[in-house]
Amino acid sequence: MDLRHDMLTHGVYVVCAQHQGKQGGLAVAWATQVGSNAILICVGQQSATRELILASKSFGLSVLTRDQVDVGRRFGSGSSRRMNKLEGVAYHTGQTGSPLLDDCAMAFDCEVREVYDLGTQKLIVGHILSAERFRDEYQPLIYKEEDY
Repeated sequence: MDLRHDMLTHGVYVVCAQHQGKQGGLAVAWATQVGSNAILICVGQQSATRELILASKSFGLSVLTRDQVDVGRRFGSGSSRRMNKLEGVAYHTGQTGSPLLDDCAMAFDCEVREVYDLGTQKLIVGHILSAERFRDEYQPLIYKEEDY
């Protein structure tokens, strides 16, 4: 069976982290709330942002809206090792120092609590330290493979 990344419905999120002056960000479709105060993300081994998350023990997760495909593409292509994906993007930092996008539906500042190995992926559980809502109503950006 040919498994596609978009066989199940997933929202698109931007995950950012910073450590010792380095910032990074990536788009993820594998993120979910796992309780009232925890978020689970899945990040591949090739990700520079994953290195920052593990070093800083924190991350910010920003929820994209359906009119933000361009933002998803920006954070979903290229590597934070070679480009500053946050350049020209309005953001602020949470108490962890993680970048949180200003122009999104919601943003969560998280502290890493658990990390699980899953082959080439890491499942990272973050405790939500703070949550910000920027839009009362919105349509989420749904991941479609053809968009990326």
